Amino acid sequence: MPTLISSYYRLAKPRMVYMNVAVAAAAFIFGSHGVVDWKAFAAMVLGLACIVASACVFNNYSDRFIDAKMERTQKRALPSGSIVSAHALVFGFALLAVGILLMLPLDMRSLDMALIGFVVYVLIYTPLKPRTGLALFPGAVAGAMPPVVGYVAAAHALDMTALWLFAILFVWQLPHFLAIARYRYDEYANAGVPLLVRRPQNDKQRRRARIVFYISLVVLLIVCGALISAGLFI
Repeated sequence: MPTLISSYYRLAKPRMVYMNVAVAAAAFIFGSHGVVDWKAFAAMVLGLACIVASACVFNNYSDRFIDAKMERTQKRALPSGSIVSAHALVFGFALLAVGILLMLPLDMRSLDMALIGFVVYVLIYTPLKPRTGLALFPGAVAGAMPPVVGYVAAAHALDMTALWLFAILFVWQLPHFLAIARYRYDEYANAGVPLLVRRPQNDKQRRRARIVFYISLVVLLIVCGALISAGLFI
C-alpha cells in the first residue's frame, strides 16, 4: 500500500506543485499588505495545490507514451504500469473537484485564473508539446498564473500589479525551461519531442545549461522573498 500511495503522490509531480504554490503564497502575502487572512491563505494554497496537481496528472496521462521512451521518466507510475491509466484519470478529476471546492469561498477571479492556467496547461500546452517547440509559450502562460491567483485572492483586485506578477514569472520561465531542454536534449530528442534549442556540442555547453537552470531557481527564490518582505512591511 505505501508503494501505491507514493506512486499516486509522484504522479501529481509534487516538486512542480510546491514551486507553483510557493510563488502563489508569496504573491498572496504581497497582496495582503501586512494584514494576512490566514484562513483564505490556507484555502488558496490547498485549493491551488490540488488544481496544479490535477493538471500534472492529466499531463502525465497524456505523456505516458513519451515518458516510456525516456530513461529519466520511464519509471514513472503510468509508463511503468504501477497505476492504471483509467485510475489516473479518476484521480485527476478528483483533485480538480477538491481544488475548486476549496477555492470557491475566495474571490471568484482567483479561481478563474487558476482554471485558466489549468485549461492552458492541459488542453493547449500538453497536446502541443510532442508537435512543436513553440509549446514552451503556452506552458509559460500556464506557469505564470499562480502569482496572479495568490495576489487576486488576497487583494481582491485584478489590476496592473497582477499583470506585472504574471509578466515576471512568464519571462523567468523561458530561460529556465530552455536550459532544461538543452541539458536534457538527447532524452527529449530520443522521445521525439521537438525543442527550440540545439543539441549541446560538448560537456562545457551542457554544464552551462545546468548553471542557467540553477541560477533561474535562485532568481525565483529571491523574487518570492522580495514579495513576502514587501507584503509584510507595506
